[in-house]
Amino acid sequence: MSASFLSRGTRHQSKIAKLVPITRCDKNAGRRTAESVSLYSLSNANSRSPALQRLASSQRCYSSALPIETIKNSIKSSLLEEAAKKDSTFWDENQSPKGSMSNGINGHSLHHGHNQAVDIEQRLSDVVDVDTPINKPDPLDEWYLDAVSMTHDRYGDLNGFAPQIPAGVAPLDSYINDPFHLSRPDVHDISATIGNDLVGTDHPVLNSAARYFFNSDDGKKGKGKQVRPVMVMLLSRALMNIDSGLETSSPRLTSVLKSQRRLAEITEMIHTASLFHDDVIDEADTRRGQPAAHRAFGNKMAILAGDYLLARASICLARLRNVDVVECMSTVIEHLVRGEVLQIKDSRTGVADMEGYLRKNFYKTASLMANSCKSAALLGGNVSPEVVDAAYRYGKHVGVAFQLIDDALDFEGSAASLGKPALADLNAGLSTAPVLFAAESHGPELIPAMARKFKEHGDIDLALRCIHEADGVTRTKKLAAIHAEKAMDAVVTALEPSPYRDSLVHLASRVVDRSR
Repeated sequence: MSASFLSRGTRHQSKIAKLVPITRCDKNAGRRTAESVSLYSLSNANSRSPALQRLASSQRCYSSALPIETIKNSIKSSLLEEAAKKDSTFWDENQSPKGSMSNGINGHSLHHGHNQAVDIEQRLSDVVDVDTPINKPDPLDEWYLDAVSMTHDRYGDLNGFAPQIPAGVAPLDSYINDPFHLSRPDVHDISATIGNDLVGTDHPVLNSAARYFFNSDDGKKGKGKQVRPVMVMLLSRALMNIDSGLETSSPRLTSVLKSQRRLAEITEMIHTASLFHDDVIDEADTRRGQPAAHRAFGNKMAILAGDYLLARASICLARLRNVDVVECMSTVIEHLVRGEVLQIKDSRTGVADMEGYLRKNFYKTASLMANSCKSAALLGGNVSPEVVDAAYRYGKHVGVAFQLIDDALDFEGSAASLGKPALADLNAGLSTAPVLFAAESHGPELIPAMARKFKEHGDIDLALRCIHEADGVTRTKKLAAIHAEKAMDAVVTALEPSPYRDSLVHLASRVVDRSR
């Protein structure tokens, strides 16, 4: 991550200029002063200022003035601070020429009529150069936090709050619209297919590491919940009721389903790669009820296995032959990096704001779900931009709800039910949603413990007391339920009634109502 991160920084010298403090000796004043220079200036002798030329001519003075580790830490801190800003231009790839018409709802070109189907060839012809993105970034400006404020009484008592199933959706039936039952024919062998067919290398150790979460002796341990492939395939099936051209057993139907099934596999590969990297960064001991990959194979091999999975996923993605989907899913990989940058920044300060925390969760969790669902709609072909946007919003809100429930379960579940130790986030010094909600009313006593990452004796007990008094876990669940409702509304309003549409609604509900 660091290499690509710094590489991007050198490509955008103007965006990180004047970030890195460099100390020099001031011979006249006999003291040290600081001036800010760009990374580009440090690497380009022709662009050095007179001050930097004087600095370069006196290596002894420079070395004694500032240790190299201080310079490294200063660079890291400055880059992290800039990259973590909500409005940072560091990540901005939207270099569209003025007047470009490529921006619309969630990236759909404004050239298209309100009810016109998405035409990939037409959309690509609208793009004038390689720097113009097809998809407009999500502003991430609405999290519905007002609905869970301590003074808000829209839902009355917080206890027992659950997402409300929209009107017109059939009740959950284990044989008719249960999401995991309906998707089973499409996803039951996804892990085996990935492990046996899509992931393979001549290096035996790398081969074993890359397949670690896909092949297991009992067929279940390490497999995970596979929520992402389930979402992709249910949505793919639900979209068929919109496209009258998809007739049962037609060649086009077979081709579309094959592409969407491959998308589901790609989604699971990207997700699993992120687990390899996350566990190394977080120094986790277990994952999915077994030792984390880096505990089994070592840090270097776990990181290489994650990189290898991303490479294999990229190859499979390119073979879908859909540029729109390639850009959409590639954005997910950038978002995974952005999420880690935000988490690293928070780990340095120990304190995050709720909106920043939810934005980080979007990058780390919800973006993959949102863009996978959007890509499933794009692969369907004959659907409107409104349906593509609804698919994106469904995945986004389910992803936000999913991570919020994970936060809550960390305080309620056991190691056996979670597949990882309970209170793992607190013990790792992370301030998740329940803690941040508690900090709103218990800031003076809780924020110092957050800043020192709960390392002192009694910090964790203090946090648990504050969370209990502020209903932090319940408010976290309530916010998750609100996002689950937003996901339900997205598919109910955009998709035709069918068991698959209803199963998507029930999946959003089950994401909130779960114990692991």
